Amino acid sequence: MRQAMGSWTAISCSCCQMDSIQTLAVIQLRPNIKPEAKQWLMALLEAPATIGGPHILVHPGEDNEGHILLLSATECLLLQATEHLGYAKMDCHGFMRTFCYSSRTNFLHSDKRELFLSLSEQQFLLKYVVENLKVQAETYIPGYPDCILYPGQHVVHLLQKLKIVVKFYPLHDKPRLDSLKTRWYAQLNLAPQPIDAICSYFGESVAFYFDFLGYFTVSLMSMMLLSYFCAFFQDSLDKYVVFALFNILWSTITMEFWKRHSCVQAYFWGTLQWKSYLKPCRVQFRGTLTKNAITGKWELYYPPWKRVLRVLFVTLPIVCLFLGLTVDGMLIFLYWEKWAQDQYHKSNQFFATIMLYLPSVIHTFFMEILNALYKKTAAALTEWENHKHESTFQNYLTVKVLLFRFLNCFGLLFYITFYLQDVHLLKKRLSSLLIVSQTINQVNEFLLPYLQQKLKVGFKSQVGTNPFIDEVVSDGDLPSFSGLFDDYMELFVQFGYVSLFSCVYPFTAALLILNNITEIRTDAFKLCQVFQKPFPEAADSIGIWQVAFEMLGYFSVITNCFLISISPEVQAFCEEYEVGPESFLLYMLGAECEVFQLIKNDFIQANCGCLQKGEFEL
Repeated sequence: MRQAMGSWTAISCSCCQMDSIQTLAVIQLRPNIKPEAKQWLMALLEAPATIGGPHILVHPGEDNEGHILLLSATECLLLQATEHLGYAKMDCHGFMRTFCYSSRTNFLHSDKRELFLSLSEQQFLLKYVVENLKVQAETYIPGYPDCILYPGQHVVHLLQKLKIVVKFYPLHDKPRLDSLKTRWYAQLNLAPQPIDAICSYFGESVAFYFDFLGYFTVSLMSMMLLSYFCAFFQDSLDKYVVFALFNILWSTITMEFWKRHSCVQAYFWGTLQWKSYLKPCRVQFRGTLTKNAITGKWELYYPPWKRVLRVLFVTLPIVCLFLGLTVDGMLIFLYWEKWAQDQYHKSNQFFATIMLYLPSVIHTFFMEILNALYKKTAAALTEWENHKHESTFQNYLTVKVLLFRFLNCFGLLFYITFYLQDVHLLKKRLSSLLIVSQTINQVNEFLLPYLQQKLKVGFKSQVGTNPFIDEVVSDGDLPSFSGLFDDYMELFVQFGYVSLFSCVYPFTAALLILNNITEIRTDAFKLCQVFQKPFPEAADSIGIWQVAFEMLGYFSVITNCFLISISPEVQAFCEEYEVGPESFLLYMLGAECEVFQLIKNDFIQANCGCLQKGEFEL
């Protein structure tokens, strides 16, 4: 989406002169925006660097309503932001080093913007500059005399809160997007995902998700092969012992290999040691405008003790209420399951056979509905708690949802495993969860977005006199991308099923592989065509989810060791050698901890060896 200079901001820097400018992002103002307010915002954005301005390139948009601003940036502005955020780039000797603007000639392709900075990096850096545009002196918004801005306030953030800025979003590059779609999901093949191309277009955060999704799917191949090998055993529980031992090693080695792989990716993407920039407070944050006694700047303040009271006396009881509903659902399932078993044994009719599987199916639907209701409730509660920064908001929301999902998805399975010790019921419950939940997810992940896309194409408005602006507005009319939280949560549940309980249902891995092959394409389709392009976010790993997956690895040690200890073969062995089942379980846990620690030490030594050789040193 390149345009001739035309109405763009004049470029004062001689080294940044260009024949055409690529639009990187769009600010959409309210439809009835006062012309003087629009001109004031444009003047703030394009203020030259000589007077402390950001010197962002701005185009008035020239749409029919007059409420579109097109944004871009000069090469110097992007390079200075690259240094400020601590990105690493390849120098002329082929080493990744932290970029320095004053010595930019020592870095490869630093004079060629398109080669030096990917589209995602340019849009991320532009967003950083725009978000950090601050008011230098107390003023008011022209045309809105009641809207006063104080020194140090973030301009775009405040305009979003006042609903003067309605949307702020990046633009798609249609030729690059079409090329990426062809390589990514448009062709029906099993070729590896173009992770580097995804990173260049959507940013490191999205690339890490799809990289982990593909890595997790490939890692399941070994478990699927073992399940087919175990199928040749007689119909007894001896294969569960083999599979449980494999699960323990698999869950540990998989995450250790992933940590090393993610470090390598972050190194070559230049984010291994990047600095997390200070973000303004959330648009939804509410508080009293006060003057900071230390910095002397005006800022919103909300007493922390009020937030603590809200968490203790409102959030906590509601979370406990949902946890109680989860437990009630488990008890009803167990009661109904016992009744269905009794009916099946009394009468072997077709209706009794259907009733035998009905409790598991209905309870799975109940779980999915409760998950959806709780997710909305948790988001509303976290919003009401009034957290100042987006990172804090996401952390509190993640903890709430993780706690509930862990109990809702795994609580009944743990009860069947440790209390009832019913391997056959555990197998039946796990198979029902996988089949029903994956079917529901596929409908939500593929069928609904596909129908939504078809309806959007069918009702597409007529093209106006300016096709470029019409395309810009069309991109903004798409629904906002909700983030990767739900996608990671789905992987978290999958990882729990396969690492904790798959020894009783070895075909878990095969079902998940089939689901994830489809998942990759449906997620890619939604990201490219259904939603607005999200602003790229720099990342050096999958973040807090790494800890969540590793915690499941620790739980898998306990669960699989216990399943081994209750198998008939092990119990017969204990009776023969007069060893108590509890003692055998303790021996298993102790031996597994030793093996677990040895594996981690080996990986740590291997990583240290790579660092000593300079493979990852910036």
